[in-house]
Amino acid sequence: MRLGVNNPVYVGLLAIHVGLGVIGYGSNAVGGWFAARARRGVVDEGLRRFLGDRISLAQWCVVLVPVAGILLLAEGNLADAGRGWFIGAVGIWALTAVVLASRGWPAQRRITRELAGAAPDLQVIRSSATAMLRSQQLVTLLYSLAFALMLFKP
Repeated sequence: MRLGVNNPVYVGLLAIHVGLGVIGYGSNAVGGWFAARARRGVVDEGLRRFLGDRISLAQWCVVLVPVAGILLLAEGNLADAGRGWFIGAVGIWALTAVVLASRGWPAQRRITRELAGAAPDLQVIRSSATAMLRSQQLVTLLYSLAFALMLFKP
């Protein structure tokens, strides 16, 4: 079934796709903000609450962004799959997923484990916070790039 861009189902899928991106990437950016604070030695209740005991569901929304994007593509215009802006956006998403899975989230988990201990080592927290911050900065930059590619479709 092919829907036009003015069809309510298509608009709903677009809203879901954008919403997942904003929630997923936004919550990871907030993680970077907390990492910057932890790097300066600010280890407070806000940091403990944000980190919790795992990667939050909001942060995991990043994984669902391409799922909604593929549904959107299937209902809109499959020819877009071969266009440079689409290939670039998917490549950027894949890169952000690799950065989060290999650097950002493991660093976040190290901070969480350290905070759960009886005597947290501030040096471990700071070094992990630096890795988390750098990865979140890169992810935020890449997301901005992918968003611009999809919005302006050069």
